[in-house]
Amino acid sequence: MPYIEERIDTVESDIAEIKSDVAAIRAGQSGMELKVNRVAQDVAELKAGQIEIRDLLARVVARLEGVAS
Repeated sequence: MPYIEERIDTVESDIAEIKSDVAAIRAGQSGMELKVNRVAQDVAELKAGQIEIRDLLARVVARLEGVAS
């Protein structure tokens, strides 16, 4: 029976290693989700800024067209 006990120990250690790997992957995934959320917020801010600049430029062009006529 020593062979069976050795195999059981090996399987148990493999399971513990897999659990550790899964925990590390989950922690990495959580970190990536935070980074993706930050990037999404940055993109939203850039879009808002682009829209604001577009609107300001449209007003400048409208005023210049009014002066030129």
